[in-house]
Amino acid sequence: MSGNGAEHARDLPDVPIRPAATVVLLRTAPSGLEVYLLRRVSGMEFAPDVTVFPGGGIEDVDEGDLTRTAARETQEECGVRVHPDDLVPLSRWITPPGRPRRYDTMFYLAALPEGQAADLRTTEAASAYWSSPRAAIDAWLAREHKLMAPTFSNLFQLLPFDTVEDALGWAAEGADLTPPMPAADGWDGGQRIFPGWREYLEGHITD
Repeated sequence: MSGNGAEHARDLPDVPIRPAATVVLLRTAPSGLEVYLLRRVSGMEFAPDVTVFPGGGIEDVDEGDLTRTAARETQEECGVRVHPDDLVPLSRWITPPGRPRRYDTMFYLAALPEGQAADLRTTEAASAYWSSPRAAIDAWLAREHKLMAPTFSNLFQLLPFDTVEDALGWAAEGADLTPPMPAADGWDGGQRIFPGWREYLEGHITD
């Protein structure tokens, strides 16, 4: 593979799978669709120095509802208050066995609510910024940052869209949530297939 994905230990004893949720926060800029990204600090035990979307594991306060997890994490990490009912499912990924932590993660799309601004509030990230999906992928191709397979795949799926409305409309009609994708940065033959898998593996995007 290209070598600029996230690196994790392999073949560790299996660990429990924790439900989690992530929000791909969207806005329509003059230049087109943009997403909000966080770059995790280098000292993190899990996914250090990796570019991600806001999100985290479910907590008791969420009462078993992953949309509440997604909304809470978004507010905690970037100060944006999204309503759980406004979240549109995009994809679902599960960490395969043999990793130090395992998550069953729902990715949601959400529009940046009118009158709100995103700003970095979590100590788990060193920086945060808006980027077009293509610019984020181009930076990955140039080895300027690291992307795990789920982040890359979700960015890849957003490449055709210019507006928030277009992206949300597509996800509401066409997002594939089953079965959960195996969230990993390696492949065993052809088993780990997801949108953009070949581009991620080869480190190349065809215009």
